[in-house]
Amino acid sequence: MKKKIVSFQGIDGAYSDLVCRKFYQTYKTLPCETFQKTLDAVSKGVANLALIPVENNIAGRVADMHLLLEKIELKVVAEHYHKVEHHLMSKKDVPLKNINKVYSHTHALSQCRANIEKLKLEPVNYIDTAGAAKFVRDSQDSDISAIASMLASEIYELRILKKNLQDRKDNITRFLVFSKSSPKINMDRKVITSIVFNTKNIPASLYKALGGFAENNINLTRLESFFVNKDFKQFSFIIDVESHPDNGSFKKALKVLKSFSSKFRILGFYEASKFRK
Repeated sequence: MKKKIVSFQGIDGAYSDLVCRKFYQTYKTLPCETFQKTLDAVSKGVANLALIPVENNIAGRVADMHLLLEKIELKVVAEHYHKVEHHLMSKKDVPLKNINKVYSHTHALSQCRANIEKLKLEPVNYIDTAGAAKFVRDSQDSDISAIASMLASEIYELRILKKNLQDRKDNITRFLVFSKSSPKINMDRKVITSIVFNTKNIPASLYKALGGFAENNINLTRLESFFVNKDFKQFSFIIDVESHPDNGSFKKALKVLKSFSSKFRILGFYEASKFRK
């Protein structure tokens, strides 16, 4: 039987790779250069699923994903929350006292800023965390280190100098999973439905568009806006609501949303993560 594949953005050892291996243990992971290529892998049938980070409770939403969500033809089929643990690592024969520089993605560096300063290290931006780990392994320099995942340290055979270097311990990233088709989920499950829409150019259109959810006692857990053109004149909204799309109350609320929207689309529905509890 052919092994299923889940794609992610980054190289082996990236945090997305770690999350893929955590939640899809029977799948083979497929590293991709960009978010678009990660999603394209599913569209083209190369992968069964694509896992993408969309927001972090410290760094905020992930850049570029909102524009992709508005255009995407795939369906959101799952959500996962993962506690990010940043580790300081170097070549196995290099002690911490000899380290002067630390390489990592800008978000990882900012999330470890206080501890980096305590260790008197010079932070250096790198394209991603796993790439930084690979760079340290391949470099001829002996005074450099990387901040990356435990998985990256194992793959690139680096020694962990300091575990959990992040300044805050509640560093959580939310990931969405994409597929060509939506799953079948029983109505008695707690379900999240994600929707993207543009409001009509009339007064209080957003207020009126969302009013149907309040009237039908449906909870919104997420509301975000983002510009969809370069002149900042048009923007879209993404909402997550706690309801199965086949629920009668949801259909009534959606009817109201439609009447005040110039366009809308259901991105997908999926079982709510246990993390929400």
